Amino acid sequence: MMHVATRSALILAFVLVSLEPPLAHADCVRNEEFDQISAVVTEGFYDRTFRGLDWPQRVARARAGIDCNGDERALARVVNELLGELHASHTDLYTREDPEYWALHSIFSRSLTDFAVPFLGIWPERRDDRWFAKYVLDASPAQFAGIRAGDELIRMNGGEYTAMPRGEITTLTISSDGKRQRTVTLTPQVKSLQRFLYDATFNSRRIIEIGRARVGYFHLWAGTHGAYLERLNAALQEFEKVSVDAIVVDFRGGFGGAGPEYAERLRRIARPKYLLIDDGVRSGKEWVTALVKRDQVATVVGSRTAGAVLAASVYPFADDRYLLYLAVEPFAPEGIGVLEGIGVEPDIAVAPCREHCAGRDPQLEKVFELIGERRPRE
Repeated sequence: MMHVATRSALILAFVLVSLEPPLAHADCVRNEEFDQISAVVTEGFYDRTFRGLDWPQRVARARAGIDCNGDERALARVVNELLGELHASHTDLYTREDPEYWALHSIFSRSLTDFAVPFLGIWPERRDDRWFAKYVLDASPAQFAGIRAGDELIRMNGGEYTAMPRGEITTLTISSDGKRQRTVTLTPQVKSLQRFLYDATFNSRRIIEIGRARVGYFHLWAGTHGAYLERLNAALQEFEKVSVDAIVVDFRGGFGGAGPEYAERLRRIARPKYLLIDDGVRSGKEWVTALVKRDQVATVVGSRTAGAVLAASVYPFADDRYLLYLAVEPFAPEGIGVLEGIGVEPDIAVAPCREHCAGRDPQLEKVFELIGERRPRE
């Protein structure tokens, strides 16, 4: 699923900039929209060499491929193909059909309530023209309906699957194993994506019995608001109070936004600790992962992080029908160095399951295996 970090608490500074110049009446409105968007990229992208590309030539070539009769999603595909040539994180164009559109709006608003939208709690991923649930948020309608990461999302309301539901009731046809299908009925919840991530973080805390060991588990879905750090520290305090035998902090998925303070309480805990990572760990959470690994605060388990660590801004266009997410500054954490395009490798590598997992989570299962190999405290 991706993300951002702030320079105040997290050193990455982001500015919400609203650009909504009036669209001229022209033969091709999509060309007008493309020109506005590409102009902001040309003016604001942090690498003024544009990765050595002949940027004006690339822009002109992309413009020639615009379908004037296409919808917003068609234009976004053209723009994102162009942006993809820059090979930079935090650089995409989103429409209202994308969860990221709503998540970034609510994250940059600094509010847990702004930009409420119906949502099921599924962060989807398209793989070879098929949709899969890459992540399922804790305590979401999708989780309560029994949908798990790796489930194939085949149909929604009898038609093509879309990430953002429409209507008060949603039916999803899914397959957990690639063989059998089942249909579930869900009622979307209406709240901001920031609130979804916060509530998922809050509701992730639990104690799991692994053999004779009691394990404290906590999933940090984002660090984009001070409330997330409060929840993390509260969970760690509770785990210490009840004397768990080991602690697992799950960073996978969601958004970034965290900074060094997210590792401080974890440093002070003497029990065995594990940090779960994958390619959905981005930005500020990558910074924290690098610190945890460097200082041996916890054993890092999973797969390489996204390598997506740049400062970015967001720019609405065309009556808010598009949201441009644009990298505007480089960032190399002191004592860590450049993570953009590199990421953080785990101490113990375990590939994730992404398709037809039937409820399995090999990365978390590996952590449980490691904990089971330890003798619990007497």
